[in-house]
Amino acid sequence: MDPTGSRGRVDPLGNRILAGLPTTEYERIAAALEPVNLPRSTVLDRPNEEIEYVYFPTSGIASIIALGEEGEAVDTTLIGREGMTGLAVFLGSGQMPVATAVQLPLKGVRLGANALRAELARDGALVDRLRRYTQVVMVSLVQLTLCNRAHRLDQRAARWLLQVDERVDESPFEVTQEFLAAMIGVQRPSVSLAVRQFKDAGLISYSRGRIMILDREGLLGRSCGCIRIMREEERRLRDAPRSGPGLTPFG
Repeated sequence: MDPTGSRGRVDPLGNRILAGLPTTEYERIAAALEPVNLPRSTVLDRPNEEIEYVYFPTSGIASIIALGEEGEAVDTTLIGREGMTGLAVFLGSGQMPVATAVQLPLKGVRLGANALRAELARDGALVDRLRRYTQVVMVSLVQLTLCNRAHRLDQRAARWLLQVDERVDESPFEVTQEFLAAMIGVQRPSVSLAVRQFKDAGLISYSRGRIMILDREGLLGRSCGCIRIMREEERRLRDAPRSGPGLTPFG
C-alpha cells in the first residue's frame, strides 16, 4: 500500500504543531510534507529500528505500544492532531524499543527524518513546540502509569473513549470491544460490562463496533481525574510565554 495515496485533500495545518509555526518556517518544510491516509494497524515505527518518517496527524490516532517478551502489548499514549510520532528523532536517538501503530484511521502528513533533523538544526519555533509536546507526552505516560494501577476499569475505559473522541473527526468511530480491552490491558468480558453500563446510562451508543458519545459531560463524570490532569498540562504549555524570540506558544 502506498501510504501517500490519500483520498481527498489533507490540510497540514490541521495538526496543531504545524499550525503554530511562523509562516516562513512552515513554508520552508511544506514542500517536504507528504499527505497520508492510513488504515488501522499500520505500523509506523518498529522496535529498535531507525525511524524513517515522522507523522503529523490531522485526524485519527496512532499510539506508542509497549511490548513484552511473551507477546504482550499495551497502549501507552495516544498521538493525534495535537502531536507528532517519532519523538526519538527529535531527541536525537532515532529509535526506541517500542512500536508506534495506527489505532484509528489516520490522516495527516509525514516528513522524512532527515528533513526534520535539518529543520531542527535551525533551532527555530519547531524545536520549541516539540520540547513542549515532549513534556506533554512524558506527563501523559506518568499519569497513565498511575491510572492503570489505581483506577477502576470503567474509569479507564471512559477516559480512553474521551481521549479518542477528542482526536477523530468521525462520529461514530469504530472501536471493537476486543480492541478497547487490548488498549487498556484487560479482558474483553470486563470491558463489555463497562460498555453496557455506559450505553444503559445513555452516555454512548454502541452497535456493531461503532461508538458515539452522546453525553460527554456524563462520560467525563464516569472517568477518573487523569484526563483533566493531562488536559491541564497541555493547556498550561499552550498558554505559556514564548521561550525565545519569534517562538509561538504550544497548541
